[in-house]
This record gives sequence, C-alpha cells and structure tokens, in this order.
Amino acid sequence: MAPPPVAGDSTTAEVLVKAGTRSYALSCLHSTLPRVARTISPQEVVVIDWQNRDELGRFRGDVGTVLAVALHPDGDRVAVSGEAGRTEVWSASKVERVAQLPVAATGLHYAPNGHLLAGEPGRLSCWDGATLVWERLNEGAMQNPAILDVHADGLVLWTAFGSPRMEILDLATGQLRQAWDTRDEFMAACIHPDGKRIATALNTVRSPLLHQFAMFRIGADLPEREFPIPFMSVSVAVSPGGGSIATGDARGVQLWDYASGAPEGRLSPRTEAKIKEFGTVEIASPFMVSQIRYEADGKGLASDGDRFCCWDIASRNDLWVYPS
Repeated sequence: MAPPPVAGDSTTAEVLVKAGTRSYALSCLHSTLPRVARTISPQEVVVIDWQNRDELGRFRGDVGTVLAVALHPDGDRVAVSGEAGRTEVWSASKVERVAQLPVAATGLHYAPNGHLLAGEPGRLSCWDGATLVWERLNEGAMQNPAILDVHADGLVLWTAFGSPRMEILDLATGQLRQAWDTRDEFMAACIHPDGKRIATALNTVRSPLLHQFAMFRIGADLPEREFPIPFMSVSVAVSPGGGSIATGDARGVQLWDYASGAPEGRLSPRTEAKIKEFGTVEIASPFMVSQIRYEADGKGLASDGDRFCCWDIASRNDLWVYPS
C-alpha cells in the first residue's frame, strides 16, 4: 500500500506514491567495498563490482515485488523484502537462499557486525541470523518506508520517508540515545563519517523553497547548518572530510559546499528526447537517485537511480554506467 500523501506539497505526495509502489530502482551501495546490489526487475536483484565492472551474481527471490534491499558486509549476501510479507537472505554468487525472516520490511540495512536492521511500519527490529536481538516500536511517526543508517561506532539512525521524527539508537541494545521531533519531513538521512552528526534532506515549512539540507549534531536539539536546495532529494551523502555534500533527485546528483551552501556542480547521466522542430533536449529522469556514496578518497562518487553510475568528481564525468 502506498504511503499517504503529505499535505502542502504535491511533489512530496507524488514521490511518496513512487516510494510505495516501487517506481524507481532499489539499490544498496556497500559502505566500503566497490559493490552495489540493485533491482533489475521488480523481482530480480544483481550484485555488481564497479571496480572490475562485472556482475558477481544475480538471483530472483520468493518475496514478490522487492520493496527493500540490503547488501551484507561480506559483499555477497543480500537481504530482500517484498510484498509477500517476508524477508529473505540470498547468496548472490551461489544463487541460493541462506535465511528467511518473518519481517515485512520497507527498509533494510546491515550493520558492520553483520546484524540486519529491518524497518517495518511502526517497528524497527535487529536480527542476528534468524535470531531477534531487539525491537523498537514507534507506531505514530514511522509508518512510511524506513530510512536507516548505521555507523561503525554503534549508532543506528531510524526515520521514515516524510516523517517529522528522527531517532538515534544504540546498535547493541536498541535503546534510544536521542530523538528530534520537528514540523519538517525527513526525506533522506545519513550519519556523518565522524559519527557525531546527521546529514538530512528534508521538506520544511521554515523555508519558502520548501526543500532544505540540514546537519544535526548528536547532543544538540537544533540543526548546526542549514541551506536551501532547489529540488526535493531522496538521498544524501557526506564526503569523507565533511567539506562536500551530495544530494540525489530526479535530475541526478547535486554537489554542495558545506561551509557556504553554494552549489558545486551537478552529476547527471544524460536523458535525452528528440522533439520535432526543437532538436534534442535534455530532460529529467523519471527515476530518483535513491543511493549515493563517496569514494574513500573523496574524489569519486557512486550513485544509483535508473542507471548505476561511478563518477569522477573533478571532471564531472561518469566513468562507468550500468546498464551501459
């Protein structure tokens, strides 16, 4: 079932419907390895090594239309959840199912220790294999597709698409460390590489442009940095040094200078259309860029929407695109 529209922004409502009906590619970028797991059909998933530019394996689970996907730290196992109401874990290289969980997740994320976080409407659970480690309930604010991130220091980020609440939990116990309740709508969020801050893309009633980037410091109530962004973004990433921000939308990836909030350029795979009497024009993709990851040296970036792209930031060129 698609999430409910959010009042005040028809674009938000449109993307919420897209999120609920899976009209953009689902993917998971590995946090350290050059690998991505992505859907290539509503029910089939492929794992790609973008450094060697080849497929490591693909599989078709038994979960119906895939609604969430997560790549294990080993770079081979993939968790998928679907409309059939369960979550399966597959080995992409062996094309075999290795585990099954009774979880109808709308968001999945693996922690560095291999524990699987599964976000359902109003519930977040942590699993070690088939064993439930802990669960946390929030039935009021977390009804839409879950947004999850995990830091190596043992922090879990949990919010939901369009939710006004964001929580930081302890990975080992699931205990709440901090929460932010706002009038805004969190559309994307990730933990800063330093483990002390949270980068977010949100829709806000506090800006006439509606769309905003905000950085929250753990331990503080108000954002420490904010600047407007022109388009609604559903993904966000922070460079290793923290000086650059990337946000993803239907037009590609926009880079921002963190200190000034100034745009630093756009990375956009060209989507073209030939129109009689007007020639060839560039148009926005109907797919949202749902995943972004900086390379460890901060000079490259990977993004995934209708096509997976590996970018050289200095030249703004896509070094490799899948499918080509």
